[in-house]
Amino acid sequence: MRRALLRIALLAIAVMNSACAAGIYHAIAPEGDENNLKARYEENIALFEPRFENNALTNTNLMYLCEAYSKTKRFTRLSSCLDRMEERYNMGEKTYFNFDLYDFVVLGRTKAKIDLGDYAGAAAYSQAYLDQKKSDLSRYAQVQLLSFNGLAKALTGDATGARAVVEQMESIYLGYPFNLLQQDRDEGEARIYMALNDYAKAYEVMQRVSGFSVFTIAVAETAFGSTGWFVFRELPNKFMKAKAAYAIGRTEEARKSYDELLANERTRANGEILWQLLYDRGRMAEAEGKGEVALRFYLQSIEVVEQQRKSISSETSKIGFVGNKQALYTAVVDLLVRQGQFGKAFEYVERAKSRALVDLLAERQNIVPQNQANTAATLQQLASLEQRYRILSPGVEEHRRLRSAMTDAAGDLRQKAPELASLVTVEAPAAADIQARLGTDETLLEFYGQGDDLFVFTVTRDSTTAAKLNAKGLEDEVRAFRDSLRDVRADARAETWKPLSRQLYDRLIAPVANALAKPRLIIVSHGALHYLPWGALFDGQQFLVDRVTLHQLPSASVMQFLAARKPATAKDMLLLGNPDLGRPDMDLPGAEAEVRAIKGIWPNSTMLMRKSATKGTLQKAGQLFKVIHVAAHGEFLSDQPLSSRLLLAPEGADNGQLTAGDLYGMHLNADLVTLSACETGMGKVLSGDDVVGLTRGFLYAGSNSIVASLWPVSDDETKFLMTSFYTNLKRMPKANALRQAQLETKKKYPHPFFWSAFQLTGMGR
Repeated sequence: MRRALLRIALLAIAVMNSACAAGIYHAIAPEGDENNLKARYEENIALFEPRFENNALTNTNLMYLCEAYSKTKRFTRLSSCLDRMEERYNMGEKTYFNFDLYDFVVLGRTKAKIDLGDYAGAAAYSQAYLDQKKSDLSRYAQVQLLSFNGLAKALTGDATGARAVVEQMESIYLGYPFNLLQQDRDEGEARIYMALNDYAKAYEVMQRVSGFSVFTIAVAETAFGSTGWFVFRELPNKFMKAKAAYAIGRTEEARKSYDELLANERTRANGEILWQLLYDRGRMAEAEGKGEVALRFYLQSIEVVEQQRKSISSETSKIGFVGNKQALYTAVVDLLVRQGQFGKAFEYVERAKSRALVDLLAERQNIVPQNQANTAATLQQLASLEQRYRILSPGVEEHRRLRSAMTDAAGDLRQKAPELASLVTVEAPAAADIQARLGTDETLLEFYGQGDDLFVFTVTRDSTTAAKLNAKGLEDEVRAFRDSLRDVRADARAETWKPLSRQLYDRLIAPVANALAKPRLIIVSHGALHYLPWGALFDGQQFLVDRVTLHQLPSASVMQFLAARKPATAKDMLLLGNPDLGRPDMDLPGAEAEVRAIKGIWPNSTMLMRKSATKGTLQKAGQLFKVIHVAAHGEFLSDQPLSSRLLLAPEGADNGQLTAGDLYGMHLNADLVTLSACETGMGKVLSGDDVVGLTRGFLYAGSNSIVASLWPVSDDETKFLMTSFYTNLKRMPKANALRQAQLETKKKYPHPFFWSAFQLTGMGR
């Protein structure tokens, strides 16, 4: 809608003297309009936000504030802003220059859903509004809503629906006086085609030129200056043309356009485009055999991504330009491995894993620093600096000043709360530092990849090596293996799992068999491998658990934090069992028996059952105990990892659900947390570091290690394994205790379903 209003003004400006037009514009423009025109979104936030809480903004003011929130990707605030617009709309503030403001609200919500990855929701929501309004929509609203509706459908895989939307867009009359909407329509159609990977059609569409639009924008640039909204609008347009040309093999044309864009100082202020330009230029150089040139482009691109941690969660990255930024890290790792720079490649794998967690937590506003009274202010300052750096278009000196301030703020945060800094900044220790933290009896295997490429790094105190594996069909194999283990429910003698286990062993372990030379093996998984019961991999003679003591880490970098912790010594163990959820069908009598059996082994432990097994108890008393055992229902959601939760007993207004997100504001001093009677489902696997959920949440909250299960095991077998584990724990390290418990369980219950579900993540000693 904002663009449509602007175009009406431009039609008048086009026939007037530009200097005079500028004067008239400044005289009649609504408050905040010039900031919006010149992409000064932070200034509009500063202008309008103080009046938001007092409900002192008109719907026109709110429109500019909501757009600023949308452009700066502040989705929580955007939602509140759009809700306020709807309230005022219902109170009578319905139009702005005869444009229906509710169209803006719907468009804002649709764009936000796409930005947040809810493509199906965006498609359904916008389609319902389009069906409801039909011919009552202005041409501008039709073009914009159809553009995002088609994009959302394309991103859900509905190619037929997306192409039907393009046909609708083509049928809209855009002759005079609607000529200026042609560029909006063409860009919208090109985005849809790119999301469908139909770059030939995208290129064809982007070659259209509206002479009237070019003339009007040229006049407006003369009137308003060339530093604002028009330049920022033209940059994505030029990039889309160049990207489409590159995708269809017009490499020279694309290279020339890319280099022109990279030479434009204003491109350097647009991180959403800059990282992709640099990435593609690296791909071009690599295709020409210029490895060092390619590496320079890739590393510059990574610098942009890591400096602008929120900028990539935008529509630009979701329309088929690149896929996702993990492709960038994979390109760097692949190139470095081929060059034999294994240590450096390993460092970028660690940075990629950090990057993925940063992205996951980027929009989370309620991370509460642990025992740090003044850390929140530093965190807020860092976020504010990053927002200004990303959105504004400062000169070179201003850019340098902001980067220096960001570096200082990040350094301050690392001093005050190093673990929190590890979540909101992207850093990784040098390969040599990680090697030095490994014991002489330990080998670390770290997996990383994308698509059909999978890299495995073998790290010891003395060396780091790497190999490239074929990951084609790997997720399906892991899923099939897990499904085969469930055959035990029908027939305990079933061995459908055996060939699948051998197949995975041959794919993942056999190529790095030298990693089994040492008795202790640390595994850093990736993608579907997070769901793999590693101990149950079978070489034809033995299981992996028969050969080595296993434990896992979410990334090698976390060792520096875990090793420095000193667990609580005040109390031995807190046992929470069979929480009363108010539903008999949710009772866990087997879990209660398990907890009582552990109490018999550790008589000094504190045992809380049923209504006493509350979230509040764990939050308040958890930091006093060295070991915490929770036998309760758990829901692990791989597609919404921060919503994974333990179901504890409700207490007052508290529903008892302890989410992974809650754990980032919780403090524990536990050496070990065991989650029994829980399950990690095999749902959608995300890119990057993938499964965060409760395991990393407990690590961040202060636990040195977590034992959790990949699937629920029957009561008797779980009780046997857990009592064995806690008996062993009195006389041996944690990972050894779990391995011995699994071996003992395997003797009594040979099928791997019964003994391989539990894994230890964190410090194994």
